[in-house]
Amino acid sequence: MQLFKRHHIFLLVHLICWLILALGFLYSHPPEWGDNVPRAFWIRQNLLLAILITAFYLNYNLLIPSLLLRKQIGLYAIITITLIIGLTLLNDGVNKVFHLNQLPFPHHGPPHRINTFVPGMILLMIGLGITVSFIKQWQEEVTLRQQLEQEKVTTELTMLKAQINPHFFFNTLNTIYSYTLSDGDVARTAITNLSKMMRYVLYDAAGKQTPLSKEIAFIQEYVELMKLRTSRKTTVQLQIEEQAQEVMIAPMLFLPFVENAFKHGVSSIQESHIVIHITQHADRVILKVRNTIHQTRSNSEEQSNGIGIANTTRRLDLLYPDKYTLTTGLNNQQEYEVQLILQL
Repeated sequence: MQLFKRHHIFLLVHLICWLILALGFLYSHPPEWGDNVPRAFWIRQNLLLAILITAFYLNYNLLIPSLLLRKQIGLYAIITITLIIGLTLLNDGVNKVFHLNQLPFPHHGPPHRINTFVPGMILLMIGLGITVSFIKQWQEEVTLRQQLEQEKVTTELTMLKAQINPHFFFNTLNTIYSYTLSDGDVARTAITNLSKMMRYVLYDAAGKQTPLSKEIAFIQEYVELMKLRTSRKTTVQLQIEEQAQEVMIAPMLFLPFVENAFKHGVSSIQESHIVIHITQHADRVILKVRNTIHQTRSNSEEQSNGIGIANTTRRLDLLYPDKYTLTTGLNNQQEYEVQLILQL
């Protein structure tokens, strides 16, 4: 359908250009003629218009694709010069046969200058064809590069999301497994929560965007699941301000930051706390996560835990270029704090 529209636009633009050339230049005649324009004048000008159209489309559709774009410049020049001479002789021959060359030529005074004007106009059509052809080729190359870049971005996003989802699933299963050994009721509750979360991962998060309300509901389910494995030493606060309006965001963006807080901010020995705050202001969504820091992880675990954060940062670069702000690090209370601001 889009190709069909482009074809019609292409034809319309060409038709308008030829009408402008004919009405604005070729069909203009000496003012002193008034309404008494000789019939021979219209015949001669229509013949010239037909010759110019022939020169343009022979060059544009045949010579340029088969010779010039294939770097056969010498052969192209020879055939082009032959075409100019041949069409000029054809025009002069027809004018002589029908005695059309006695009329003054528009804008060019005496009849003897016609032979200079006609090849010049043909040359102009050939030059115009070359220009249009190279512009069209440049546009096609730009479009192709954009398509390839978009395909590359789409492929990379798919791979990043595919890495995040199993990473989340693997860590959650580890949590549930620990309950199956100690508390069957808690394990069953955890499995129920996990099933809701996986429904979101498999269906709602499969597309490019998801409603913010569903992303928040997913985080709520995750937090409830993680609370099951925290001791009384850990306080978890989830603060969500009421949404002003429903907006769409890329799925699974918040999870790695929240997951990271539970990995590094939970301790069964020391007092710990995790604070998660999600707000929406007009076209902005803000996620703030704060947690205490406990240096209890091995290097291999640290590297594994960083997969989700690294992938999410890359996804943000691809999905929200120049439309997000991510700050991480220690705050004044020596807590690890993450703040993500999305411009939607």
